[in-house]
Amino acid sequence: MTVGEMLKMMRDPLGAPFFPPALQVLLVVTWVLHIFFVTTALGSSALSIFAFTFRRTSESWLQLGRIAARLSPNSVGLGIVTGIAPLLFVQTIYDPLWYAANTLSGFWSAMFIFIMMGGYSLAYVFYLKGSKDGRLVFTAALSFVLLFFAGWVMHVLHSVSIRPDQWLRWYMPDGVIDTRGVTFHAYNIPRLVFLLPLQAALSLSAVVMFAAWYMRKRSDDHAFLEWTAGLGRKLGLVVSPIYGVAGLAWALTEGPEFGVTALIAVPVLGLSAALTGYFLALKRPIDKAPLSLAVWLAALLGVAVIREAIRVASMARFGYSVADYPYRMDWGSILVFGGTTIVGVMVVLYLVLVLYQANASKEGTISPRVERLGKIATGMLGAWFGFFFLVGIYTVLFLR
Repeated sequence: MTVGEMLKMMRDPLGAPFFPPALQVLLVVTWVLHIFFVTTALGSSALSIFAFTFRRTSESWLQLGRIAARLSPNSVGLGIVTGIAPLLFVQTIYDPLWYAANTLSGFWSAMFIFIMMGGYSLAYVFYLKGSKDGRLVFTAALSFVLLFFAGWVMHVLHSVSIRPDQWLRWYMPDGVIDTRGVTFHAYNIPRLVFLLPLQAALSLSAVVMFAAWYMRKRSDDHAFLEWTAGLGRKLGLVVSPIYGVAGLAWALTEGPEFGVTALIAVPVLGLSAALTGYFLALKRPIDKAPLSLAVWLAALLGVAVIREAIRVASMARFGYSVADYPYRMDWGSILVFGGTTIVGVMVVLYLVLVLYQANASKEGTISPRVERLGKIATGMLGAWFGFFFLVGIYTVLFLR
């Protein structure tokens, strides 16, 4: 049996519930938000640690460190929530890859949730108990280590998943079955550096500038906000060229294995040059903060496309293509998924608008339109709960 035949046999026999290439596009788009919040969490955690460890004599740094300490657990939570969508699409159209990787690294797959729980909890401990004076900075440091290690686990799982020709050797090294799942079978350090620490610095750069712009309407300390935005610009200007170097190292190490060296190097170097030029030309970072955030999200979309292109190239070696994945339109699942998405977006949009308006001014007033949106979103959420409750009753009574 060839590797390609094995992959096709491992697919869900029922097929995908929707047109697979459409799910592939959704996978790429939703990953952008997920990686943005993940890297923001790492960047803000690192900033708070740096401020309370090396800049304790500077009130500006301490104030920024407190903001970062508050941002860190919020970003972790958003990273977890936004990670559900790309994981769903991976499990749907790349199920042979995902489940095989989780089996080969089963111990770390199971430990991942506990690692995240520890990092999340410690980030909250520091924010609630230590960010005022920095007494518990070690909890922030431990949180950063755990969150970064969680990123390492996901990096390994992805690296394992795109190397199906190695699965049997990893499962039976020297002809002996290994079911422990404790070995980190595949990884690429330049890729890890590119996707986690460097993107964390660039996400932090965009968020810091956006925070200064956002707080400008309700803060009288304009000097601090200008300093904060300037710091974000400097960070982006310094990291952007390094970002390109790490991307080139990724292309030269992992690229030849899948025949995608140019596919990685050219767009990554282009992104690095574009970001460097943007930060170099940015004269008033506090005024252009929303644009800076949009530019960085666009760059992340480019990275998401490159990442998916590498996976496609890897699977093409074995004749596996998402376009060939069998599917049947499951309208029940599609309608439930679509309805849940609409309700979720409405509720999240209402919460975001309330938080934005409540903190955008000293008065903290909420507009009548947002209040009306809240009533609609609440009603939709109630109807959603009611629908699933009725489905449960119907299932118990009539589908036993």
